[in-house]
Amino acid sequence: MIRSDSNRFGKTLFILYPGDYFATGDDCLLATVAGSCVVVCLHDERRLIGGIGHFIVPGSIGTEGIVADEVAAQGITSMEHLIGDIVKLGGDRKSCRATLYGAGTFGGNAVTGDVMGSNIKFLHEYFRLEKIPVAREDLGGNFRRKIFFSPRTGSSFRKFLVNNNDHSEFMKLESEYISSVFRNTATFGKVLLFD
Repeated sequence: MIRSDSNRFGKTLFILYPGDYFATGDDCLLATVAGSCVVVCLHDERRLIGGIGHFIVPGSIGTEGIVADEVAAQGITSMEHLIGDIVKLGGDRKSCRATLYGAGTFGGNAVTGDVMGSNIKFLHEYFRLEKIPVAREDLGGNFRRKIFFSPRTGSSFRKFLVNNNDHSEFMKLESEYISSVFRNTATFGKVLLFD
């Protein structure tokens, strides 16, 4: 993650890399670029705390659902890190709303459409099980998205990057992150969800 205090927005800007998550109640902006990964923006509207999680579920999820699926454990762990940071700041998961981005499929990418479909399925099932409403989603397709999120207000802005070069630094970072997650899939075991 990079912090920038000198930018065109006039607020502190935190740029998250693939695999990062970050929550705050400060009046700042969080930004990232989503290619094949998913980006979850969570906002506690009562306490004005929000955060972003940028991750990927490494593989296809089976028909038994995300709670029983070892592949989904990566996504559940990533979401629990983000929600945990919001709770540490005084937030409450019961008053959070989500906005979802990403899960794009690209010709030169080793990640298949089946994996992206599983990532979308994971998000839908996770938020249904956790009873966290999804305010908006922009998932799938074959384009990258630049995302800006205000953790204080919960508002987000998405810009399509249709001419974004496959060899950009950010896309290289995402590719490296995805490779490492797929290599380390076995390090995640069973996950228990708590009420």
